[in-house]
Amino acid sequence: MSINSISENKLPSSEKQNTEFTRFLRQLKKDPAMLIGLVIVISLITVAIFAPQLALYGSNQSTGEILAKPSFEYPFGTNIQGRDLFSRVILGSRNSLGVAFPSVMIAVAIGLPLGMFSGYIGGAFDRLFVRLFDILFAMPTILFAIALVAYLGPSIRNLILTIAALYIPRVALVARAPTLTIKTREYVLAAKMFGSGTFRILRKHIFPNIFAPVLVESSLLLSTALLTEAALSFLGLGVQPPHPSWGADLGKGRFFMELGPHQVIFPGLMIMFAVLGFNLLGDGLRDYFDPRIRKQV
Repeated sequence: MSINSISENKLPSSEKQNTEFTRFLRQLKKDPAMLIGLVIVISLITVAIFAPQLALYGSNQSTGEILAKPSFEYPFGTNIQGRDLFSRVILGSRNSLGVAFPSVMIAVAIGLPLGMFSGYIGGAFDRLFVRLFDILFAMPTILFAIALVAYLGPSIRNLILTIAALYIPRVALVARAPTLTIKTREYVLAAKMFGSGTFRILRKHIFPNIFAPVLVESSLLLSTALLTEAALSFLGLGVQPPHPSWGADLGKGRFFMELGPHQVIFPGLMIMFAVLGFNLLGDGLRDYFDPRIRKQV
C-alpha cells in the first residue's frame, strides 16, 4: 500500500469525498472523450425530464402539413401523418431512456448479488451457474428478445423485463470474476475466521471492491439497452402507438424515406448520439477506476 493511499484512508469522509471529486475533475480534464460523453448523457436526461416543456406540439398532434421539410417552424420537419418530428423526438426520449435505465437497474439488482454469491460459494452451484449462462450467451440476443417480447406481449413493462433478462447474465459474470479473486484475500479469510457470515462478508468486503467494474458495465449496458429498445420498437414489438419512440419513428419513417428522408435521419441521429454518449462515458469510467491509471491522475 502506497503512502498516498495510507494518508487518504486517514482523511475524514468529507475530505475523502472532496479528494475523489477533485480526482474525477482531473480525469475529465485529461480525457475529453469522457467529458463529451458526460455532457451528452446529462443533456439527454435533462431533455427527457423537461420534454413536455421543450416539445412544440403534442406527440400525436397533427400540424396539418404532411412531410414538411425541416424549417424554423418545424426544426425536424413533419412525418407522413403531419406530426412534428422535433416534438416526437423530444418526447420519445422519455420512453427510450425510460426503458433503458429501469432495465439496466433491474439487471444490476438481480445479477450483482447472484454473481457475488455464485463466485463466493463456488463448487457445484458456481459450475451450474456458469454453464447456464453459457447456454444463454450462445443464443442470439435479438432473437431471444423477440421471442420473449412476443410471448409476454408488446408493452413498455414487458420490454423493460425482456431487456433486463438479457443483461442479468452479463452483470452476474462481471460481478463473479473479481469475487473469485477477492474471496481469497487475507481480510476476507480473517473475517471468516472471526465468525462473519456469508452475507456480511459479501456486503462488507466483496461488494465495495467490485462496485467499480459493475458501475462501468452498467454504463455500457445502457447503450446496448437503448439499441435493443430501438430495434424492438423498430420491429413493432417495443413501445406501442400512440407513445413516441426513436425506434418506432425510425421504423415508420423507413416506408417514406424517398419522400422525406428527415423522418429517419433525426430519430437515427438521436439513437446514435445517445449510444455514443453512454459508450464514451463508460470507457472514461473504466479508465478512471483502473488502478494503474488512477496513480497518474
